[in-house]
Formats: sequence, C-alpha cells, structure tokens
Amino acid sequence: MNAAENASMTLAKMQQQAGEVFPNYLNFTKQISQFGPIDHKMQELIHVACSLMSQCEMCISLHVQGAASLGATKEEILQAAMLAISMGGSPKLMYMKYVFEEVEDLFD
Repeated sequence: MNAAENASMTLAKMQQQAGEVFPNYLNFTKQISQFGPIDHKMQELIHVACSLMSQCEMCISLHVQGAASLGATKEEILQAAMLAISMGGSPKLMYMKYVFEEVEDLFD
C-alpha cells in the first residue's frame, strides 16, 4: 500500500471514529481554502512545502498528487519542495525521496 492509499485509509477511519470532530475539521480546512485570493494550484504547492516541513510522507504524497491534478508541473512541485529545504535544511532534504517518488510516478 502506497502513502496516498495509507492516507485515504486513515482519513476514512477518522471519519468513522472521531464523531463530529473530524467533519468539523474538514469544514474548517475547506473554508480556509476558499478564503482569499490564492488559487487552488498554488495552495497545493504551499501544501507540498508544508508537508516536507512537517516530514509527513502521506501528506507529501497527497499534496504532490493534488498539485499535479490542478495543473502544477513537475518543476513547480520540485521548486515548492526545495523551498522547504531552504528553510528546513538537511532533515527536510531527506524527505525529497517521497517527492521524487511521486513526481516520477506522475510525470515520467
């Protein structure tokens, strides 16, 4: 099972187990994505960088796929990830492995 599949399974279990807390969280994140002038592709690129900063393999997978589905190029995704490395240093660099895996699956 890949990281995106693991994330989907985790989200489904949260839906079942967290009562109203999880739907409220999802509504909150939806409201944030609709607030302001940043388009959804750019939001996903920001999420790619944040996922790398958080060192979350499942998040990286989901947001690289999300960015690509909204028209982000391989180069835009890699730059977003590398911006996180510029802020986070070598520990974040190690998580580029997951970005490279996703972009290779999506673009190569």
